[in-house]
Amino acid sequence: MKREFIKSFDIPYIRQAGEILEKDPARSFTVSSLALEVGINSFKLREGFKQLYNQTIYQFRLRLRLQMVMQLLEDTDLTIAQIAYKTGFDSRDSLTRCFRKKLQRSPREWRNEQSMKPVPEMAKRLACLASPNLN
Repeated sequence: MKREFIKSFDIPYIRQAGEILEKDPARSFTVSSLALEVGINSFKLREGFKQLYNQTIYQFRLRLRLQMVMQLLEDTDLTIAQIAYKTGFDSRDSLTRCFRKKLQRSPREWRNEQSMKPVPEMAKRLACLASPNLN
């Protein structure tokens, strides 16, 4: 079957759907409800999304959710279960499975790795202390 290209007048609707997903990646939705919200049919939305963003709606949303997970792991002390809830995963286990599949480590391992990285300001201060001009 020949793949049709999206029409120029469909692009704003598809971009609007992308913006909705970016604003709230944890939000639960169906493709049909998202299509209805932006005013385009679900087939055009699915196909247009693939052509415009080079990924499916699911892949786009999953990437956003995982970015949100990584930010929360780095910036908060929330538990993995709390982060799973805030980012729209069904459970801590489903978040962990997905995270491990995409990043080859568990959320806990990733958080520990991030905590071992020096904070840029602290690294600058430590570099100043190592200066040979100090007596």
